[in-house]
Amino acid sequence: MSSATASIPLPHVTAERPAINPWIIAVTVTLATFMELLDTAIANVALPHIAGGLAVSYDESTWVLTSYLVSNAVVLPLSAWLSRVFGRKRYYMLCVLLFTLSSMLCGLAPSLGLLIFFRVLQGVGGGGLAPVEQAILVDTFPPQKRPAAFALYSMDRPAARWMDHRQLELAVDFLYQHSDRDCFPNPDQPARFRPSGVHA
Repeated sequence: MSSATASIPLPHVTAERPAINPWIIAVTVTLATFMELLDTAIANVALPHIAGGLAVSYDESTWVLTSYLVSNAVVLPLSAWLSRVFGRKRYYMLCVLLFTLSSMLCGLAPSLGLLIFFRVLQGVGGGGLAPVEQAILVDTFPPQKRPAAFALYSMDRPAARWMDHRQLELAVDFLYQHSDRDCFPNPDQPARFRPSGVHA
């Protein structure tokens, strides 16, 4: 009897990880994307000061905006493929890191040429934030709660007009708090897009 009992395999019990509040995920990804929106608003306002500080004309300083928008627009439609290649969480964290480092380098740039180069890098990092965030929100929330989640996402736009620029502090806090947490759903699942750019 004892030998028969010993031969019966016992079920392997695994400890399930506690479910993470989806609103924590929403606030986390929205915070990082907020930096990208804030940067666009700040650069528009700061153009006269940039031109004066670098001793260039106002027309030349507008390349600071153009370079960022072009690189951002190039990366934007590639975000689904890049999420598939690197994994969604890894790609999102990489975008945050690249955006943060390039923002710091933009502040240290001694010439217009270097500033434009760093703005291109900044646009590459910022281009992946918004689409991946929307895909994360779609996977995190059930259909009946998605309007509320995207309402939180849309609050970035008006807030970027009056918030002071604190991009470096926000990004460092984001990377420190969430780099070692598996809080993103399906991190290796590619982002899903509709042809219109709205996530399914």
